[in-house]
Amino acid sequence: MNAEADLAAPLRLSGRLHPWTLAFGLFAVARQMLIPLLYWVFSGFGSFGALLVLVFGVPNLLLVIARYWSFRYRVEADELVIEQGIVRRRERHIPLANIQEIRLEQNLVQRWLGVARADVETSTGGGVEASLAVLATADIARLRQSVFGTRASVAPTATPHAATETPLLALRPRELLIAGLTSNSVFTLFVALGALFRFAEEWLPEAGRRAVWRAVIEVTQALGGRSVLATTLTLTFWIGVLLLSSAALSALLSLARLYDFRLTRHGTSLRRTYGLFTRHVSNLSPARIQVITVEQTLLQRLFGWAALRVDVAGVAYERDEEWQGRGLLAPLVRRDAVENLLPCFLEGCALDASAWRSVSPLAFRRGVVRRSIWLLLATAAAFWWWSWSYGWLPLLSFPALVLVSWLDYRAWGYLAAPDYWFVRRGWANRVIYAVPVRNIQTVVVTQTPFDRRLGLATLILDTAGPTPVVIRNVPVADAEALGGRVARAAESWCVSVADPAHPQSP
Repeated sequence: MNAEADLAAPLRLSGRLHPWTLAFGLFAVARQMLIPLLYWVFSGFGSFGALLVLVFGVPNLLLVIARYWSFRYRVEADELVIEQGIVRRRERHIPLANIQEIRLEQNLVQRWLGVARADVETSTGGGVEASLAVLATADIARLRQSVFGTRASVAPTATPHAATETPLLALRPRELLIAGLTSNSVFTLFVALGALFRFAEEWLPEAGRRAVWRAVIEVTQALGGRSVLATTLTLTFWIGVLLLSSAALSALLSLARLYDFRLTRHGTSLRRTYGLFTRHVSNLSPARIQVITVEQTLLQRLFGWAALRVDVAGVAYERDEEWQGRGLLAPLVRRDAVENLLPCFLEGCALDASAWRSVSPLAFRRGVVRRSIWLLLATAAAFWWWSWSYGWLPLLSFPALVLVSWLDYRAWGYLAAPDYWFVRRGWANRVIYAVPVRNIQTVVVTQTPFDRRLGLATLILDTAGPTPVVIRNVPVADAEALGGRVARAAESWCVSVADPAHPQSP
């Protein structure tokens, strides 16, 4: 092999897990064995408790040791090979060309020890292809160098603070608290309360649960009294407490999850680092970005803030934590700065806010009719429940229904630029999608029976990301013309990539 070929070839590398893997594995086994161990201790170290510990603990302990001693990885000419198993040997061959990302995650102890978990993701879209837990951070850097060393689109090092990084966005704790307060996570508290109740059912004695519930009832009765006004005020007070508590909890979770959030550019790759207790470092190639979403809750619109999310090819967020972390490109950014940031992620992406096209005015009529059906059902239920005296009260909300339908219609819009499509929706919580035409895989024009009667259609833009972009209530002739135009543009893009001499059609 000549010198040029040597430089082009990826580095050869082989290694094994860090010895701290054994300690973390033993801790995991001890955590799984907590209940048998407590039973053994509180039963006076009896033989039955010892038998439980031996039956359930020893096999897991042997598995941890076997995994450590048998786990090997190596980078060969064109693949990453992972070997594991003593009795049943298993080799996993992952082509280097398919590896999209090697993510690094560290909790506080791992950061102190200088080790981390490395998750290997491929373009298959099946989540994590392989997890190497744990490796020294220097070994992860060498692994990344071996895998991505010859790629121009991926940063070759995992060092979080490399000197060649260009900062794009850095969020202070105050901004992260604002992101949590304005993110509409009002259900966070209810999720936490559900987890608390589940914990209480399993761990709190029956007498303790009764005492807590009795205290809640006594406080409510003391504040509420017997009158309707006092009961209403008490109910309002508790709802306010729940909402404020939810907002505060959401802000604290945002601060812990995204602490020291930084978005930087390393070569042609984007790098995100964040996390207080668990530090995340992940690289993102702009070539993998399928759709960028600009989100604004009602509070964020009032104060001029927005958040940017991203759909990535081959990645499906299976957990809300992933959507709240890896799915975020920018947790909080000034709305007037979004137009300047978009070209940093998608080349040539320019949003002309004055060129939005509205959907058919029939969308307003459909909205009124659809919501009126629910209003009539609510009115019928009110008549059945309260008799004729109060049954008509739901009809008083009809003007608000008309206003909401009008705002909903006005919020829908789309902008079909030559290289990018922008789709807007949401009158309270505003969402804008930026879709590169080159990423569109399929264009679907659908019609329900109601659509056919009104001459409308729905346009669906599918990319390699998990979120399809939908435009409703478009006149059917326009939808078919737009669908054909997008399909031709996407096809022209593919032809120009395959044959650079072939120009793109406008």
